[in-house]
Amino acid sequence: MSSPAAEQNSRIASVISRERDAARQQLSAAWQLQVFRVEEALATGWQEHIARVFEEHFTELSARIEREFADTVRHSAEEINRAVRRFATWESQEQWAAALLDSVRGFSSRAALFSVEPHLLRGLRAQADLDVPLEDAPAVTAAIASRDTLVTLATAAELSSGIAGLFEPGRCAILPVVSRERVAAVLVAAGEPIETDGLEAMAALAGAALERRARPEPLPETVQSADEEALFFRAQRFARVRAAEIRLSKPREVVEGRAAKRLYALLKEEIDTARLDYARQFLQASLSMPDYLHAELVRTLANEDTAALGEEYPGPLA
Repeated sequence: MSSPAAEQNSRIASVISRERDAARQQLSAAWQLQVFRVEEALATGWQEHIARVFEEHFTELSARIEREFADTVRHSAEEINRAVRRFATWESQEQWAAALLDSVRGFSSRAALFSVEPHLLRGLRAQADLDVPLEDAPAVTAAIASRDTLVTLATAAELSSGIAGLFEPGRCAILPVVSRERVAAVLVAAGEPIETDGLEAMAALAGAALERRARPEPLPETVQSADEEALFFRAQRFARVRAAEIRLSKPREVVEGRAAKRLYALLKEEIDTARLDYARQFLQASLSMPDYLHAELVRTLANEDTAALGEEYPGPLA
């Protein structure tokens, strides 16, 4: 039988975990909104406004990051903006890895990055020739399973001889980079002190950058004119922005609703308002318009699990 102290510690750990998940939801959604606004400016030919979009909205994102990690994030807004801008413009895995590794230099003295593949960690950047079976790195495996930061000793027993050989003896932090609820990469950082909150902020941004490489969905064959094509692309952007706004403004409800499979019940007002606006602006404008909003709610809020929306959810718009 567990003691009252143990039960209390368990409850505290659960609360901390929920709050951390909510903060990650907000960081990811805030990032997505900035990308969508840049896309909108490009799509409508307002290229002269790009600098202002970055200045206004990435500064807002920087402030959010600094609030979430106020105790340990020491970077100035300009430095954080520089990291965000690099994540916004990456075109290859090499560029993405470089952006992440450069962004964490202020929080650790040395870091290595690995992509997570089935049963294997594959080194990126300077460790591109290093492949490590997951079974040889139990601490990394544990961090991947929990999707949470793990601080351990940089030893062969914990990390594998290959990864441990990259670091001096001492502590290291293992940070999963999560994209669409999957650990896509692992950052291993060492140094004294290790500023884990700062590292987590950068890992969250890196995961969001992976998560959202927005591509226009295929248009129905019935679309013939340029005006109709533009309408369909506006509908897609509307759906992505509304889903991201809900995720940003209601992160705890998204986390709880997804886990309990009752997203619609907890977010009914926001979802119903978005559905009404989508129907008025797009469904009434084209008889062949798909329900992109429903698809984005499933993708962004429910992580591709339609059942997570709950039994009360009315389904796609007719």
